Amino acid sequence: MTETQTEHELHETHQELVRALAREHALAATQESGDGVSDEIFDALVERAQTLMAYEKQMPALLAEPQRLRSQKVIFWSWRAQSAVAIALILAFRLLGYSDGWYALVVPHLVVTFCGWRLEATVKNHLARRTASIALHAVGALLVLIVLGVLPPWFIVAFLIGWAVVGTAVADGQGAGK
Repeated sequence: MTETQTEHELHETHQELVRALAREHALAATQESGDGVSDEIFDALVERAQTLMAYEKQMPALLAEPQRLRSQKVIFWSWRAQSAVAIALILAFRLLGYSDGWYALVVPHLVVTFCGWRLEATVKNHLARRTASIALHAVGALLVLIVLGVLPPWFIVAFLIGWAVVGTAVADGQGAGK
């Protein structure tokens, strides 16, 4: 099986397994005699049925894989981009001689975004983590606007609420992944 298959390919594989089980069942039905089905035919029929059941059990995860991969890319790049924003702000502070007071917002943002680099998307948590990673950009935009003086300092409350939302979404995704 390839790393990721399209939904159509997954359904085609499923249909092929169903057809193989039907062929095995038809063979068993034609071979049935007064003593029943031979052990070889019965074993083959059971093996086909088990293969089909195993495939059907993993099918939801296989169907979700393309979305999970997309989420993994969003997560990967979002957290790194926000780390880059924080680093750029720190460098700008140094070059422009900004007040050291803003470091109290930017440094924790940098540390937490570095921690987010390790986030992984699983089948169960990828949507929560993707949502958190997208919301992270709004939090980063708020940070930039506050620090550069475009928004008044009381918007720090919105920034902190944004981080609470992102943190909750990541934590929910963590619980769903276990």
